Amino acid sequence: MPRLYPVGEQDALELGGLCLRLGDGLSRSDVRKDPEPGLGDGVKPFVQAAVLLFSWDLGVPLRSSEMASHFRSYIWDPVLIISQIILMQCIYYSFLGLWMAGVDGLVQTNRSLDQIFSYEVLGFSTTQGRLSMMAFILNSLTCALGLWFFIRRGKQCLDFTVTVHFFHMIGCWIYNSHLPVALSWWLVNMACIALMAVIGEYLCMRTELRAIPVNSGPKSNL
Repeated sequence: MPRLYPVGEQDALELGGLCLRLGDGLSRSDVRKDPEPGLGDGVKPFVQAAVLLFSWDLGVPLRSSEMASHFRSYIWDPVLIISQIILMQCIYYSFLGLWMAGVDGLVQTNRSLDQIFSYEVLGFSTTQGRLSMMAFILNSLTCALGLWFFIRRGKQCLDFTVTVHFFHMIGCWIYNSHLPVALSWWLVNMACIALMAVIGEYLCMRTELRAIPVNSGPKSNL
């Protein structure tokens, strides 16, 4: 069997450009020789698809005029990731505070940090506890919009969602001086994680699919 050797980024770019030129040359040469669709019309889409899959697997974006869309390369950027984490954490607490202020206006209660960080506030037994739970659920929807606007990667939505709620658990731990033991707190946060991740991933995937145009080539009469 032939041995497989690793391919670098520059080699992948050169190979991708060569395959694209090969497919384009086949189609043009067949059109010049024969007015009817030739071999190139059938070969070129398969060549482009193979190059696209090959480059996508390696994480190498192909910048060519033959490709209708641009794909993001998978580059490790710690500064960008840390900035996105801080941004999502600010969005989480900012909108949670707004939702809490809104529900507090319905029952005319005093605003305090206990509504955000205390374990005992969330519960089904009191009106304030139910309204606070509703504020957390609504906040997960606005945070899903934050994932859509600022993260824009469906595969990363769950990672950022878990990270945001993990830091929230750390903040609650510091505020209460012990780990959460209330079942209602865990249920609310698990529901928020599920809603935020699923809705955010759904919105991001819709945007990603809309950014990939499907161009139909010339059809041949069989």
